[in-house]
Amino acid sequence: MKKYLSLIMLMLAILASGCANNRPSQAWLTKEVKINLPKVNTQQNYHDQQLLKFKYNNIENSIISLVDINNNHLKVIGLSALGFRLFEINYDGKQVTTKQNIFVKELPPPEQVLSDIMLSILPIDEWQIVLPQGWQLIDSELHRTLRNDKQEIIIDITYIDNPSTKIRKPIQIEHHIFGYKIAIQGMDTK
Repeated sequence: MKKYLSLIMLMLAILASGCANNRPSQAWLTKEVKINLPKVNTQQNYHDQQLLKFKYNNIENSIISLVDINNNHLKVIGLSALGFRLFEINYDGKQVTTKQNIFVKELPPPEQVLSDIMLSILPIDEWQIVLPQGWQLIDSELHRTLRNDKQEIIIDITYIDNPSTKIRKPIQIEHHIFGYKIAIQGMDTK
């Protein structure tokens, strides 16, 4: 009995610790195009709590995300609707550290969530230096669009407010290549 109890305790400890990975700071824009993420180089601190409603592979799911930018360090925590921690991502401008506590196949990978958040909140000039030749990230009123070198829309981001010097909060991200849509609802507690 002690042997089984020890084995169960070991398995619970492994599950509780989750899977932590250190990875180069890269993201896929399409199935063929991988880029280095830009550095988070902003003078603004940023904190946002959001309800993200995903439609991915014709299945809908929701997570709560906590996004923090402090001293050019980006941290994203994903929680289930019940408050269970799904993942934590830290990005220091050089390396992405991911800790996946619970895998949910109906959601894009945490690194893709990080990339989408960065595409929506970082200034265009920081992105333009890491995008492939001919690719463009374009702001126009309430939208930001990522286009490839053939002028095809890859990602479309919708905002609630116009471009400004402040970090804007997106309300929808649609990835046309990977086939998912994220509706974003702010959860301000003020």
